[in-house]
Amino acid sequence: MKQIYKSLFIAVGLVFLLVLPFQGKAFQLSQQAEVSVLTCGPSKQLHALYGHTAIRVNDPRRMFDVVFNYGVFSFNAPNFVYRFAKGQTDYMLAPEKYEDFLISYQRDGRNIYEQVLNLTQQEKQQLVDFLIWNAKPENREYRYNFFMDNCATRVRDVVMKQVDGDLIFPENEGLEMTFREHVDAYQRVLPWINFGINLTLGCPSDLKASVYHEMFLPDFLMKHFAHTQIKKGTTSRPLVKETRTIFDAGKKAGSGFGLLTPEWVLGLLLLLVIVMTYKQYRAQRASYWIDYSLLILTGLIGVVLVWFVTCSEHPAMKANLNLLWAVPTNLIFAFLWMVKAWRSALTKYWKALAVWLILFLVGGFIIEQDFHVGFYLLTLMVLCRALLHGFLLRSVKEPKA
Repeated sequence: MKQIYKSLFIAVGLVFLLVLPFQGKAFQLSQQAEVSVLTCGPSKQLHALYGHTAIRVNDPRRMFDVVFNYGVFSFNAPNFVYRFAKGQTDYMLAPEKYEDFLISYQRDGRNIYEQVLNLTQQEKQQLVDFLIWNAKPENREYRYNFFMDNCATRVRDVVMKQVDGDLIFPENEGLEMTFREHVDAYQRVLPWINFGINLTLGCPSDLKASVYHEMFLPDFLMKHFAHTQIKKGTTSRPLVKETRTIFDAGKKAGSGFGLLTPEWVLGLLLLLVIVMTYKQYRAQRASYWIDYSLLILTGLIGVVLVWFVTCSEHPAMKANLNLLWAVPTNLIFAFLWMVKAWRSALTKYWKALAVWLILFLVGGFIIEQDFHVGFYLLTLMVLCRALLHGFLLRSVKEPKA
């Protein structure tokens, strides 16, 4: 998934579409033409974190070497961030010169692999005709869906529809992974991004991904295409004729593991909260800034998640059980807790919250949603404060000046 300015691609795309006709006739591929799938490795840039897929059409005789790219979008589009969060981002198909495509990914230090498809001349022509039609201004845009409709799934579906026969994908080897597990493997190089994305993903992300659905990731599209057959009647042939390494970027730098990961940072904060809570219990005097911080933080997270669940069109963000620990009412309670005169009466909220969070921690292992370790650490911090104010302090006392 690649960030490129729309205006540049529109201009380049229109040029290609204008020069395609030859003397009033539709563009015809020569017998030397090849149609291939390009798979580009991931990058630590957020928009390129999962890799990229495109289709290359190379006809040396016609001097036509074009990449059809379904991953085009622009950060400069009006309200891009809001529309992306709401699930209303439109991507588009745009052609570009293969040479330009190659230079761009080489400059970014990303591996490039090419799978030449084992297509008949008729299938090649049919596929290219469709791509040219699909790249026209009135046809090129589509509504992006991370798991179900992206640059990789578009390539998969185009190939499926244009071959003369059925694509027989390989069977899964071993256990199927969930959608969340698949993206986690890529996001770990950016631990805080991984933390945030896991926060927004709900129960649908924990469904098992079949071979077909795994191909939302470019690496898995390449892997499964390598073992896919085109079957028609009693005959079959491999989908991929040849695999080439176009550019080998070498080994990547290590992952993002270190002392500043969410696990380490939140683990140290939990230790600090436990120590301070214990001291306040022994002294039977509370300090409230920890309470305000944790209540406002978890309450704000809860409010944001409610917006994603109710307003976003991303299916993967529905039924988000992170709302079990990121309780939205904590945000209101944080400001009520600031009123000294109300604190004695408000201890009932702490008691209810403590029981609720204990139930979450016990039930979290059987709930059909996978929770990031950091979420448990945050929950334990709030639980410490809830136990202190709900059960361990005999009366509400202000700290000594």
